[in-house]
Amino acid sequence: MSTKAGGSGGRDIDVAHAAGGAETSTTVRAGVVGLVRQGLTTLRGDLFDVRVRTERPPAPFSSRAVALALHYLIVVLVVGIQGAVFAGYPGVSGGVAFAMGLATGVPILLAPQRPVVAWWMSLGSTVVCALAATPGESGSGVAMQWPWSAVGVVAQVVVMAHVAFHTPVRTVLETWAGTALLGVVLVRNAQDDPSRWDTMPAVALLTATVMIVVVAFRGRSDARRELAVQSDLTATERERSALLEERARIARELHDVVAHHMSVIAIQAEAAPYRVADPPPELLRSFVTIRANAVDALAELRRVLGLLRTEGDGEGAVAVDRDGRPAPLPTLERLPELIDNVRAAGMTVDRVTVGAPRPLPQGVDLSAYRIAQEALSNALRHASGARVRVEVAYVPTGLGLRIHNEPSPHPTPPARDGSGHGVMGMRERAAMIGGTLEAGHTPEGGYHVEVFLPTDGQ
Repeated sequence: MSTKAGGSGGRDIDVAHAAGGAETSTTVRAGVVGLVRQGLTTLRGDLFDVRVRTERPPAPFSSRAVALALHYLIVVLVVGIQGAVFAGYPGVSGGVAFAMGLATGVPILLAPQRPVVAWWMSLGSTVVCALAATPGESGSGVAMQWPWSAVGVVAQVVVMAHVAFHTPVRTVLETWAGTALLGVVLVRNAQDDPSRWDTMPAVALLTATVMIVVVAFRGRSDARRELAVQSDLTATERERSALLEERARIARELHDVVAHHMSVIAIQAEAAPYRVADPPPELLRSFVTIRANAVDALAELRRVLGLLRTEGDGEGAVAVDRDGRPAPLPTLERLPELIDNVRAAGMTVDRVTVGAPRPLPQGVDLSAYRIAQEALSNALRHASGARVRVEVAYVPTGLGLRIHNEPSPHPTPPARDGSGHGVMGMRERAAMIGGTLEAGHTPEGGYHVEVFLPTDGQ
């Protein structure tokens, strides 16, 4: 009984091993079949999808007209020379020879738009021309190169160059392998001497070299194009960041203006009941509500100001006077002091005031001073030593400001520190209070900034 049991157990083990081996073999076979199917699917998508058109820009030339002229010239030369070569073959009529030339030249014509289709057409023309001509001598007694003639080699290289420029590297390798395989098949099935390789090695080596060079050039072009795109994005982000920073700086300054008005409202609402004898309870409650709302608004303004501060802002970000107290915001009353500082730097500044000076709203007064400050700073940086004219016009509807500088006698390179963000910051300040600003170069080579800030009749 034990012997039978032992024999039965051994057979079970053998059966289990056999089943495991069969399962492993089936798994391996399924994996290989899957890889083959995946490879065939990829190959079909790369080489047999004739709907694919090129999406890459054309190869760089000095102009598109030059590129098209060169392309069409190559097509005409290939058609003409290939037709002349086959016209010398015995038994080949002129019409057939011209058809051979067209079969060789048309793929070049299609290559920039449909490189894979052009590659298939070039293979077809190679087969047709190889069957029409046999290795040996032509009717003129000149040795005929086979399976590609000299013109056929040029046509094949041009088509392969377009394939390398417009398609992925995988497709480039597949088309080169297909071309080499076709050449081997044609040569090995030659009627006279299968050992003759003729132009087959030259075509394989030349197309491989050209395709490697074109792929390398394409990679370099793609890298430069991507770098240009990234540079544009970086410049856009930098400009946007500078714009947001300038807006935050303007908002921090205007916060002081709004806070001053809200503080006045709160103080007046608190003091008003004491100026009236026996005020009614309803009036007292109204003043209390006004003061409470003003105090709440001040608190909200402080929170907003805290959000507008950058990481480097702190107590040092607030301008202080000599006594360490917060300095008042600058106004046009300090414009003469600003002009004197610019004159001390070697500039000649003329100041003209039109109209009677009058008190301006704090936002308008502050913006006008900051715009004049930035415009004079730009003139000092970019037109050192030039004459500058500052015009301030008080009109009933607002304030006009014009800063014009003549060309510099010794131009200096433009500053790159971006301090004040230049015209962008000035335009933001004008737009924030409903004003307009124009800036640009003058015909004489100078620069002007013209701004109008409305005061709403104040």
